[in-house]
Amino acid sequence: MFQRLRASRPHLTAGSSNKDQPSDPAPLVAVALPSRQGDPIRPAKKPTLAVLGLVLFLAGCGGAASTTTTSRLPADETTVTSIAPLALSGRIVFTRAGGSYGDETLFTANADGTGEVQVPGFDQGCCPWVTRDGASILFAASAADGRITTRVANFDGTGQTLVALPDGTLNLGPGPFSPDGQRIAFEGFDEDPTRSGIYIGDIDGANLVQITAEHVIPGDWSPDGATILFFRGPDTDPPGPGSLFTVDVNGGDERRVTPENVAVQCCFNYRYSPDGSKIVFADPDGSLWLINPDGTDLKPLFIDVEGRFAITPTWSPDGTRIMFALDPTANPFSHPMNGIYVIDADGTGLTLVIGGSDFKREPTWVP
Repeated sequence: MFQRLRASRPHLTAGSSNKDQPSDPAPLVAVALPSRQGDPIRPAKKPTLAVLGLVLFLAGCGGAASTTTTSRLPADETTVTSIAPLALSGRIVFTRAGGSYGDETLFTANADGTGEVQVPGFDQGCCPWVTRDGASILFAASAADGRITTRVANFDGTGQTLVALPDGTLNLGPGPFSPDGQRIAFEGFDEDPTRSGIYIGDIDGANLVQITAEHVIPGDWSPDGATILFFRGPDTDPPGPGSLFTVDVNGGDERRVTPENVAVQCCFNYRYSPDGSKIVFADPDGSLWLINPDGTDLKPLFIDVEGRFAITPTWSPDGTRIMFALDPTANPFSHPMNGIYVIDADGTGLTLVIGGSDFKREPTWVP
């Protein structure tokens, strides 16, 4: 599956540069919910000049979370407006790209957007994950022989170590920490396709166990520690939309989560709720959805009334809010100027957290 991440993050390919290499999105095939055809609650994805002006204005507003645009409840067309700044507790890790930040550069901040700090000592990479207690972070890195591995560090960037790779040609791209922070679900890919798949191992790379038999993308580790959520999609360049599945941490049968006719956007776009009862995911049209881990109770959560595209959602530690980036375009592998926003867990109260003139994504929210 890391061919997909290499396609979307060119710096992960040995010998490539760190410059942004945006590309056109892959064609979206008929995998959306049929009932959404002509759905009157969906705003057209054709922003007017007034909308584009609003997007540029909002993206230029940094600092603490503040009132911005309205958000719509897809189920009944109710419009709710955030009327006051939010008191958001905890901390976030996220990435910036574009301009001086290359492809992706790692940052931390308070959850309300204040106190932003670039994490020192990390090369430009991708795919940050954080332990649930906020003690440790990980990020993609290059090994001495050019293979892809994972860098683990304290939250402030100190104490960095590289995950040791086994002999041969196996790469171990970054994936989620276990709930206790002692193991990682790595994205394994190899010149030998039989060795590609999700690997569970210690944070130093020891005790590796392959639990899937093909190259797929680990998406999240269930809060009870029993299950890995993962993404399977077409092996295209750039990555196309696909579906969500789960598998036990000890391997075994895979279980489909999203229906075959529902498209899920690739790469960092799906997370368990803190209590494990729900999964939030983004579709290629920029909408957010909720679904139970067993595939039941699929519900639309958020559609931006200004026609922007939600990407890389994450939950607040208490499960009451969801944070994500809002893009002006549908191409998840380009780097337009955007902002990080937060909504209540029912899809209302859209509020800007971090603006600015660059691209941001992949927030993770910890206490």
